[in-house]
Amino acid sequence: MLLIGLLAILIWGQDKEYGMWSLGFLLAAWVMLEPRLRPALILLPVAGMTGVAALIWQQPWL
Repeated sequence: MLLIGLLAILIWGQDKEYGMWSLGFLLAAWVMLEPRLRPALILLPVAGMTGVAALIWQQPWL
């Protein structure tokens, strides 16, 4: 179900300002819910900072 949501947001959010941000939240939720991906939880802060960088990069004043 989360993978379908990831694909939908990826398609919908390509031209939207917060599309990539939403995709990051869904990826984080998937990592937290999938037991086999528990070791990847250490990467969530890195993914969060990547999302922040993506938001800053999309600002028109840069």
